[in-house]
Amino acid sequence: MGFVDFLATLGEYLPAITKPKERPSLSSKLLWSFIAVIIYLVMASIPLYGVTSSNSFLSNFLAEEIIFASTQGTLAQLGIGPIITSGLIMQILVGSKLIQMDLAKEEDQARFTEAEKGLAFIFILVESALFGYVFTRTAGNIMLSAIVTAQLIIATYIILLLDEMIQKGWGLGSGISLFILAGVTKIMFWDMFGIAAVSNQNLPVGFFPVLVSDIVSGKNILSLIVNTSTTTPYQPDLIGLISTIALILLIIYLTNINIQIPVTTQRLRGIKTTIPLNFLYVSSIPVIFVSVLGADFQLFASLASYISSPASSILTDIANAFFFPPANVPHSVFALVIDPVGAAIYALVFIGLSIIFGILWIDVAGLDPATQAQQMVEAGMEIPGMRNNPRVIEAILAKYIYPLGFYSSLIVGVIAVLATFLGVYGTGVGILLAVTIAIQYYNLLAYERTLEMYPLLKRIIGE
Repeated sequence: MGFVDFLATLGEYLPAITKPKERPSLSSKLLWSFIAVIIYLVMASIPLYGVTSSNSFLSNFLAEEIIFASTQGTLAQLGIGPIITSGLIMQILVGSKLIQMDLAKEEDQARFTEAEKGLAFIFILVESALFGYVFTRTAGNIMLSAIVTAQLIIATYIILLLDEMIQKGWGLGSGISLFILAGVTKIMFWDMFGIAAVSNQNLPVGFFPVLVSDIVSGKNILSLIVNTSTTTPYQPDLIGLISTIALILLIIYLTNINIQIPVTTQRLRGIKTTIPLNFLYVSSIPVIFVSVLGADFQLFASLASYISSPASSILTDIANAFFFPPANVPHSVFALVIDPVGAAIYALVFIGLSIIFGILWIDVAGLDPATQAQQMVEAGMEIPGMRNNPRVIEAILAKYIYPLGFYSSLIVGVIAVLATFLGVYGTGVGILLAVTIAIQYYNLLAYERTLEMYPLLKRIIGE
């Protein structure tokens, strides 16, 4: 039995959610999606028994909170981390042909899904044990460590089941996207309207409550235009609010730009049409990879501090290049004045790695010209005036795909960096993820609504 077969077998034996026997209505899907989000938010608000918020290990993981939809010191400590990590690993293995699977076949697709679930469960066990040990290490109580570990295993597996429930048709889209959107929205809401500080999550009092308080008390509100305080470095300011609105509009605009490639299809008697390639071809994948890599260095640096100080120091220096500004510097445009060198290093590292990861993702995720050309040929499509040969179509597509991959990776990297410099609410990476997910859900809702209005379409598309 190979490793993938072992993972698939493990996934089959784990508790699972069954598919609905009949296609649920849109209102039913919305209800189940809403219930899943509520359960997730409740878990993200319940603290872990045996872990105090003063634990220093919980202080600097805002990037992980965004990417992994996690909340420090709560039942959602791991969030969707194990799920998204296992999914990325499996996709890379399949895309790079290290694992021979044809995801177009129903049998291989089911095997892939079960293997992905089995790998996610292994990550849940390992990460839960790791956090359980670190959180209770100073107490020296093995029983307490086991209790914390058990809490994390059960809670994270519930999140996995919620994601599985939505993906199998009970809800809309995927739980991963919903939880990321809910997590980013929570942070943005708190940055605007939060009435109290949450220290272990780096959530300050919101901009508008502070603005009202300063006006009522007669304080100078000019300090709210740009945060220059080192005592409240995470306090949102006016420039951050304006930048957040502008960034959301910019991402919506860029997401709706498509490059149209003219094609014909012989199955429809040569009817001419176009295939749209999104201008942001790699979406927000590059900044996700960079943020995850930086968060991993940050995590390993914190873990290494319990084992080896020199190793922790080296890992911390590497992690610092991925994040800006430092914890003791205002998270606003004023940070550029205080630490211009750190800002330059952060920009070079983040944008450079975004481009590298974006181009690599094209090849490993099946977005490369060769794979796309083969899929077009198999679908009976061809480019007018060109021979229906995969190599010819591949050469044409390469003129579009690789430049799109490069520039889209560059653009999302620059957007994330500028957002960080301007102190946007919810971080630049968070805004990128939230807006792209929100657009996907808007299109999904329109699709579901259309199917309900015109039932005949269900038969045509085989729903």
